[in-house]
Amino acid sequence: MICPHCEARLPARERTGRVCGRCRQPFALEPKTTRGLHDLRLRRAVERLGDGGRVVLTVEQLRWAFHGSGTPGHVPGKPPTGRPVPPTYENPAVMAALVVAGAALLTGAGYLLTLPIGFVVLSLTMGGFGLIALYAGVTELVRLPRRRGQLAAHQRAELAWQERNERQKQEEARWTSPLGHGGTWSAAEFRRSVVERWIAVHGALPAGVVEESAVRPAAPVGPPALAVLCPDPTVTAFLHANGFPERYRAVLVATPGELPEDLPVVVLHDASPQGCLLAAEARAARPDGTVVDAGVSARAVLAAGERAVQLYEHQLRAPLEERLRRLPALTEGERAWFGRGLWSPLAAQPPKRLLAVAERAAERALQRHVGFLSWPVPEVPQ
Repeated sequence: MICPHCEARLPARERTGRVCGRCRQPFALEPKTTRGLHDLRLRRAVERLGDGGRVVLTVEQLRWAFHGSGTPGHVPGKPPTGRPVPPTYENPAVMAALVVAGAALLTGAGYLLTLPIGFVVLSLTMGGFGLIALYAGVTELVRLPRRRGQLAAHQRAELAWQERNERQKQEEARWTSPLGHGGTWSAAEFRRSVVERWIAVHGALPAGVVEESAVRPAAPVGPPALAVLCPDPTVTAFLHANGFPERYRAVLVATPGELPEDLPVVVLHDASPQGCLLAAEARAARPDGTVVDAGVSARAVLAAGERAVQLYEHQLRAPLEERLRRLPALTEGERAWFGRGLWSPLAAQPPKRLLAVAERAAERALQRHVGFLSWPVPEVPQ
């Protein structure tokens, strides 16, 4: 990594204790414990995401910028544990052969004992092998009558295991196929490993980054001219932090029931069935009004492919399919993508692009033009 103070390139041995071995200044992020994230990389990301300081972003948006992108991989299902092991038995012919061989060896050993003293060792050896073979054969033959009962018990246990396996498969079929989440930051982990460490070393968040809880919503000056429907508190805080409500005299609400009367509406939502239904509910609530759907579309996420943040939600297939039936405008590709339980969050969009799209949608709504806004390919900071 490069020291954020003296810009020296530091190998691992020169940054012990998160202190630069050259200038002896502390730094916040150790790449080995923060998935390659270091101070300069985070600062460059804030500069790029904030468009050179012109856009304020939230901590949650910063986390999404370093969240793993691409389609989550499939997680193979595991069969139930405790499958019974079938009992093992020697073939009866082998058992008989062991008895015969043991008896033959013992007979030969007895014959050798009648010969001169030099054959004693050979006789004892043959006798030992004969006893082992005879014992093994007789033991298996004695156990043979119990074989039927043990096989029946195994068959019952195997049948019970097969029934558990079938029930598990039926239960799994009720849910979307499980997908993985490798390489992602959780909100708690990002705060603990990055945000808190950064504040401890540098005294404050990077310039241009704010906590969602520190943003104070501001009411528009004068009568409202626009309503923005957005259920995501991160995006709502982001719009307030950038003065969007003041510039467009906008009221920001989280549910369709909170929409004021007689105002054009801009809908901001995730690329998810719930998000698409939110836009449909807003149109149903304003059948004669202006509603601009500026949410993230599944079409744009599919076009971005592995560069887009794609998340998986484990959910029942039946309710999901019911929601998708209420969205007839979806293409087959979008329907299949949603049907796998995938979605993409609005807050993961690059902040400067999110603000630009919200502003463009507001202008369109205020001009009483209804149109469809799609998202360009998202950016991923390096």
